[in-house]
Amino acid sequence: MSVKYYTHFIAQQDGAIEFSEYRGVVELLGRTNLANGDREVARVLARSFDLEEADIQILQWHQLH
Repeated sequence: MSVKYYTHFIAQQDGAIEFSEYRGVVELLGRTNLANGDREVARVLARSFDLEEADIQILQWHQLH
């Protein structure tokens, strides 16, 4: 089972001048419960992009039905 979210976020490594903005669907595999807030979503995204959690700024997210 998985949970899908629409996400809109900015990724910027510490000390970088530029940032990358992303929008799209993120699927959390093996999850049956909902994410508990921006920080949990940022943690998952950071692992996927090989960044630190603090490098991810969540602008918007919501579960897809």
